[in-house]
Amino acid sequence: MEGQEGLVLNDTGERMLPTQKGEVSLVYSRHRFAYEYVAKYVEGKSVLDVGCGAGYGCQLLSQTARQVVGVDQNASAIDYCRHNFNADNIEYICMDGNKLEFEQKFDIVVTFQVIEHFHDVSAFIEQLKNAVAPGGMLLISTPNVRQPEPETSENPFHFSEMNYAQFNEALSKHLNNFRIVGVGYASPNRLRQALAKSPLYKLGRFLNRGSRLKK
Repeated sequence: MEGQEGLVLNDTGERMLPTQKGEVSLVYSRHRFAYEYVAKYVEGKSVLDVGCGAGYGCQLLSQTARQVVGVDQNASAIDYCRHNFNADNIEYICMDGNKLEFEQKFDIVVTFQVIEHFHDVSAFIEQLKNAVAPGGMLLISTPNVRQPEPETSENPFHFSEMNYAQFNEALSKHLNNFRIVGVGYASPNRLRQALAKSPLYKLGRFLNRGSRLKK
């Protein structure tokens, strides 16, 4: 995916890339909505975004936050963030989410559509919890999977997909005060179900958004 200054970030499917001019992506809209929802809590505060991906979320939060730090384990992604979604109050750092090393604590820690990428969910939550300042807030989003099967996700980058009950159990082991909000399952769409059985539909999962076959 080419950025505003020509820097390319490969569309591997591991992280969400922002839409380009004239492009529409419902999946991207869902990812962006999480940041838009959190924006009302960050005014004047320090924010840590773990698994910041392409950086569009950090830039959105930086409009009202005092400080935003975005971390991602991929050096190319961090370069893309710095070139395309930077601001005076944003710092991007290449860092493993399993090894968060900061001297400071953050008022708000966010990690959206990232926790399912880790084998050890418990260890990751503990890392996030330790990064939050006393009285601060931790916000996590993850897909709500109907019947998760360990190590068999259609997404090769997902290792710990969870349903509501499993997510609730994982959080309860580390957090005393939390609540889960989200969007319920949509009613089955018969046309989509029929198309999903088509070999061409399945092939589309392996094409990146820039592919001419998807346009």
